[in-house]
Amino acid sequence: MIVVEKVVENNKQRVIDSFKSDVIRHVFAFYDIQYEPEHTTVYAAFENSNLTGYVLIYTALDFPSVVLECEKGIAEKLLEYAPKNHFIVHVPPNLLPIIEDKFPKAKYYVEDWMLVKKGQANFFRSEHVHRLCSEDDASRLGILLSSRKDRPKRTKKYMDWISKTPIYGVSIDSELVSYAGSFLQLPQVWMIGGVYTHPNHRNKGYATLATSTVTEEALKHAEAAALFVRSDNYSAIRVYEKIGYEKIGEKLWVDVGTGLKP
Repeated sequence: MIVVEKVVENNKQRVIDSFKSDVIRHVFAFYDIQYEPEHTTVYAAFENSNLTGYVLIYTALDFPSVVLECEKGIAEKLLEYAPKNHFIVHVPPNLLPIIEDKFPKAKYYVEDWMLVKKGQANFFRSEHVHRLCSEDDASRLGILLSSRKDRPKRTKKYMDWISKTPIYGVSIDSELVSYAGSFLQLPQVWMIGGVYTHPNHRNKGYATLATSTVTEEALKHAEAAALFVRSDNYSAIRVYEKIGYEKIGEKLWVDVGTGLKP
Protein backbone atom coordinates (compact mmCIF):
# COMPACT_ATOMS: atom_id res chain seq x y z
CA MET A 1 0.00 0.00 0.00
CA ILE A 2 1.32 3.43 -0.97
CA VAL A 3 1.09 6.18 1.64
CA VAL A 4 1.73 9.85 0.88
CA GLU A 5 3.19 11.96 3.67
CA LYS A 6 4.08 15.61 3.88
CA VAL A 7 7.80 15.91 4.61
CA VAL A 8 8.23 17.47 8.05
CA GLU A 9 10.85 17.27 10.76
CA ASN A 10 10.02 13.77 11.98
CA ASN A 11 10.39 12.15 8.53
CA LYS A 12 12.74 14.58 6.74
CA GLN A 13 15.93 12.67 7.48
CA ARG A 14 14.47 9.43 6.13
CA VAL A 15 13.71 11.20 2.83
CA ILE A 16 17.16 12.83 2.68
CA ASP A 17 18.82 9.47 3.31
CA SER A 18 16.85 7.98 0.41
CA PHE A 19 18.13 10.72 -1.92
CA LYS A 20 21.75 10.01 -1.01
CA SER A 21 21.77 6.93 -3.24
CA ASP A 22 21.49 9.22 -6.30
CA VAL A 23 22.01 12.85 -5.35
CA ILE A 24 22.29 14.03 -8.96
CA ARG A 25 18.90 12.56 -9.91
CA HIS A 26 17.25 14.14 -6.86
CA VAL A 27 19.46 17.21 -6.66
CA PHE A 28 16.73 19.84 -6.31
CA ALA A 29 14.82 18.02 -3.61
CA PHE A 30 18.01 17.02 -1.80
CA TYR A 31 19.14 20.65 -1.72
CA ASP A 32 15.85 22.48 -1.16
CA ILE A 33 14.66 20.34 1.74
CA GLN A 34 17.90 20.99 3.61
CA TYR A 35 18.84 24.54 2.66
CA GLU A 36 15.66 26.32 1.58
CA PRO A 37 12.91 24.78 3.73
CA GLU A 38 11.06 28.09 4.00
CA HIS A 39 10.34 27.95 0.25
CA THR A 40 9.94 24.18 -0.08
CA THR A 41 7.01 21.82 0.42
CA VAL A 42 7.41 18.12 -0.37
CA TYR A 43 4.93 15.26 -0.37
CA ALA A 44 6.62 11.86 -0.45
CA ALA A 45 5.12 8.49 -1.38
CA PHE A 46 6.18 5.44 0.63
CA GLU A 47 5.52 1.76 0.05
CA ASN A 48 6.57 -0.57 2.85
CA SER A 49 8.63 2.34 4.28
CA ASN A 50 10.54 2.74 0.98
CA LEU A 51 10.43 6.05 -0.87
CA THR A 52 8.78 5.50 -4.26
CA GLY A 53 8.25 9.07 -5.43
CA TYR A 54 7.62 12.68 -4.46
CA VAL A 55 6.32 16.03 -5.57
CA LEU A 56 8.19 19.18 -4.56
CA ILE A 57 6.75 22.70 -4.66
CA TYR A 58 9.33 25.52 -4.56
CA THR A 59 7.94 29.03 -4.10
CA ALA A 60 10.91 31.44 -4.19
CA LEU A 61 10.63 32.18 -7.94
CA ASP A 62 8.20 34.25 -10.03
CA PHE A 63 5.91 31.22 -10.26
CA PRO A 64 5.90 27.99 -8.23
CA SER A 65 8.38 25.44 -9.55
CA VAL A 66 7.27 21.83 -9.16
CA VAL A 67 9.43 18.72 -9.41
CA LEU A 68 7.63 15.40 -9.87
CA GLU A 69 9.72 12.25 -9.60
CA CYS A 70 7.91 8.92 -9.54
CA GLU A 71 6.57 6.06 -11.60
CA LYS A 72 3.35 6.35 -13.59
CA GLY A 73 1.30 4.47 -11.02
CA ILE A 74 1.44 7.23 -8.41
CA ALA A 75 1.90 10.34 -10.56
CA GLU A 76 -1.77 11.31 -10.53
CA LYS A 77 -1.96 10.93 -6.77
CA LEU A 78 1.09 13.13 -6.19
CA LEU A 79 -0.12 15.76 -8.67
CA GLU A 80 -3.13 16.34 -6.42
CA TYR A 81 -0.74 18.27 -4.17
CA ALA A 82 0.57 20.53 -6.96
CA PRO A 83 -0.78 24.04 -7.60
CA LYS A 84 -3.88 24.21 -9.78
CA ASN A 85 -2.54 26.66 -12.36
CA HIS A 86 0.28 29.09 -13.15
CA PHE A 87 3.34 26.99 -12.35
CA ILE A 88 6.21 25.15 -13.99
CA VAL A 89 6.57 21.41 -13.50
CA HIS A 90 9.65 19.31 -14.24
CA VAL A 91 8.93 15.64 -14.95
CA PRO A 92 10.53 12.56 -16.53
CA PRO A 93 9.46 12.11 -20.19
CA ASN A 94 7.52 8.91 -19.43
CA LEU A 95 5.02 10.94 -17.38
CA LEU A 96 4.00 13.14 -20.33
CA PRO A 97 0.68 11.29 -21.02
CA ILE A 98 -0.40 11.90 -17.44
CA ILE A 99 0.60 15.58 -17.60
CA GLU A 100 -1.26 16.06 -20.90
CA ASP A 101 -4.36 14.44 -19.47
CA LYS A 102 -4.37 16.53 -16.29
CA PHE A 103 -3.23 19.81 -17.90
CA PRO A 104 -4.45 19.64 -21.52
CA LYS A 105 -3.49 23.27 -22.28
CA ALA A 106 0.05 22.97 -20.92
CA LYS A 107 3.04 23.46 -23.19
CA TYR A 108 6.12 21.34 -22.76
CA TYR A 109 9.75 21.45 -23.86
CA VAL A 110 12.35 18.69 -23.82
CA GLU A 111 15.55 19.53 -21.95
CA ASP A 112 18.84 17.66 -22.12
CA TRP A 113 20.38 16.97 -18.75
CA MET A 114 24.16 17.34 -19.11
CA LEU A 115 27.01 16.57 -16.73
CA VAL A 116 30.79 16.85 -16.55
CA LYS A 117 32.87 15.19 -13.85
CA LYS A 118 36.03 16.36 -12.13
CA GLY A 119 39.04 15.68 -14.32
CA GLN A 120 37.01 15.49 -17.54
CA ALA A 121 36.45 19.18 -18.37
CA ASN A 122 38.17 21.46 -20.86
CA PHE A 123 38.68 25.00 -19.61
CA PHE A 124 38.83 28.19 -21.66
CA ARG A 125 40.36 31.16 -19.89
CA SER A 126 40.47 34.87 -20.68
CA GLU A 127 41.39 38.13 -18.99
CA HIS A 128 37.91 39.35 -19.93
CA VAL A 129 36.23 37.00 -17.43
CA HIS A 130 35.81 37.81 -13.76
CA ARG A 131 33.54 36.96 -10.88
CA LEU A 132 30.77 39.51 -10.38
CA CYS A 133 31.03 41.00 -6.91
CA SER A 134 30.88 44.81 -6.92
CA GLU A 135 28.08 47.39 -7.09
CA ASP A 136 29.26 48.20 -10.60
CA ASP A 137 29.04 44.53 -11.57
CA ALA A 138 25.50 44.39 -10.19
CA SER A 139 24.50 47.45 -12.19
CA ARG A 140 25.97 46.05 -15.41
CA LEU A 141 24.26 42.69 -14.82
CA GLY A 142 20.94 44.50 -14.55
CA ILE A 143 21.62 46.25 -17.85
CA LEU A 144 22.54 42.97 -19.55
CA LEU A 145 19.43 41.18 -18.31
CA SER A 146 17.19 44.05 -19.39
CA SER A 147 17.93 42.94 -22.97
CA ARG A 148 16.31 39.57 -22.32
CA LYS A 149 12.82 39.72 -23.76
CA ASP A 150 11.70 36.18 -22.86
CA ARG A 151 11.60 36.76 -19.11
CA PRO A 152 9.42 38.99 -16.94
CA LYS A 153 10.98 42.21 -15.70
CA ARG A 154 12.28 41.86 -12.18
CA THR A 155 13.11 44.25 -9.38
CA LYS A 156 15.76 41.83 -8.13
CA LYS A 157 18.47 43.31 -5.97
CA TYR A 158 21.38 42.29 -8.13
CA MET A 159 23.99 43.13 -5.51
CA ASP A 160 22.36 40.75 -3.06
CA TRP A 161 22.18 38.11 -5.79
CA ILE A 162 25.83 38.21 -6.80
CA SER A 163 26.98 38.34 -3.18
CA LYS A 164 25.30 34.98 -2.53
CA THR A 165 25.75 33.21 -5.87
CA PRO A 166 28.90 32.35 -7.87
CA ILE A 167 28.37 34.32 -11.09
CA TYR A 168 31.02 34.99 -13.72
CA GLY A 169 30.79 37.57 -16.47
CA VAL A 170 32.60 38.51 -19.65
CA SER A 171 33.28 42.24 -20.05
CA ILE A 172 34.26 43.88 -23.33
CA ASP A 173 35.09 47.61 -23.25
CA SER A 174 33.43 47.94 -19.83
CA GLU A 175 30.20 46.31 -21.07
CA LEU A 176 29.06 43.06 -19.48
CA VAL A 177 28.17 40.97 -22.53
CA SER A 178 27.71 37.45 -21.13
CA TYR A 179 27.37 35.66 -17.82
CA ALA A 180 26.91 32.22 -16.26
CA GLY A 181 26.40 31.16 -12.68
CA SER A 182 25.68 28.35 -10.29
CA PHE A 183 22.39 28.46 -8.45
CA LEU A 184 22.95 25.36 -6.32
CA GLN A 185 26.14 24.03 -4.77
CA LEU A 186 26.67 20.64 -3.14
CA PRO A 187 29.83 18.55 -2.64
CA GLN A 188 28.40 16.03 -5.10
CA VAL A 189 27.38 18.51 -7.82
CA TRP A 190 26.99 22.18 -8.67
CA MET A 191 24.06 23.12 -10.89
CA ILE A 192 25.02 25.62 -13.58
CA GLY A 193 22.43 27.98 -15.02
CA GLY A 194 21.46 31.45 -16.12
CA VAL A 195 23.80 31.35 -19.10
CA TYR A 196 23.00 34.39 -21.22
CA THR A 197 24.78 36.53 -23.82
CA HIS A 198 23.58 39.86 -25.15
CA PRO A 199 22.09 39.40 -28.66
CA ASN A 200 24.62 41.83 -30.13
CA HIS A 201 27.55 39.75 -28.87
CA ARG A 202 26.63 36.18 -29.69
CA ASN A 203 28.72 33.65 -31.65
CA LYS A 204 31.96 35.16 -30.35
CA GLY A 205 32.80 32.55 -27.73
CA TYR A 206 31.71 34.60 -24.73
CA ALA A 207 29.22 32.04 -23.42
CA THR A 208 31.96 29.42 -23.61
CA LEU A 209 34.25 31.60 -21.49
CA ALA A 210 31.63 32.35 -18.84
CA THR A 211 30.36 28.77 -18.61
CA SER A 212 33.87 27.35 -18.61
CA THR A 213 34.92 29.60 -15.73
CA VAL A 214 31.98 28.79 -13.48
CA THR A 215 32.42 25.09 -14.35
CA GLU A 216 36.08 25.29 -13.35
CA GLU A 217 35.05 26.86 -10.05
CA ALA A 218 32.44 24.14 -9.55
CA LEU A 219 34.91 21.31 -10.09
CA LYS A 220 37.25 22.76 -7.49
CA HIS A 221 34.56 22.14 -4.90
CA ALA A 222 32.35 19.34 -6.24
CA GLU A 223 32.67 16.00 -7.97
CA ALA A 224 30.60 17.14 -10.95
CA ALA A 225 28.82 20.06 -12.59
CA ALA A 226 25.44 19.70 -14.30
CA LEU A 227 22.98 21.79 -16.27
CA PHE A 228 19.78 21.65 -18.27
CA VAL A 229 19.44 22.97 -21.82
CA ARG A 230 16.57 22.84 -24.30
CA SER A 231 17.21 19.94 -26.64
CA ASP A 232 16.68 22.18 -29.68
CA ASN A 233 19.20 24.81 -28.51
CA TYR A 234 21.98 23.36 -30.63
CA SER A 235 24.37 26.30 -30.29
CA ALA A 236 24.27 26.10 -26.50
CA ILE A 237 24.70 22.33 -26.57
CA ARG A 238 27.83 22.73 -28.70
CA VAL A 239 29.23 25.16 -26.14
CA TYR A 240 28.63 22.74 -23.29
CA GLU A 241 30.02 19.76 -25.19
CA LYS A 242 33.17 21.74 -25.97
CA ILE A 243 33.69 22.20 -22.23
CA GLY A 244 33.15 18.49 -21.65
CA TYR A 245 29.50 18.16 -20.69
CA GLU A 246 27.76 14.99 -21.84
CA LYS A 247 24.07 14.21 -21.99
CA ILE A 248 22.94 11.90 -19.17
CA GLY A 249 19.18 12.07 -19.64
CA GLU A 250 16.15 14.17 -20.45
CA LYS A 251 13.52 16.06 -18.49
CA LEU A 252 10.35 17.79 -19.55
CA TRP A 253 9.90 21.46 -18.67
CA VAL A 254 6.13 21.94 -18.59
CA ASP A 255 4.46 25.35 -18.57
CA VAL A 256 1.07 25.33 -16.89
CA GLY A 257 -0.34 28.76 -17.64
CA THR A 258 2.72 30.98 -17.06
CA GLY A 259 3.71 31.69 -20.66
CA LEU A 260 7.37 31.06 -19.82
CA LYS A 261 9.86 29.00 -21.81
CA PRO A 262 13.12 27.43 -20.64
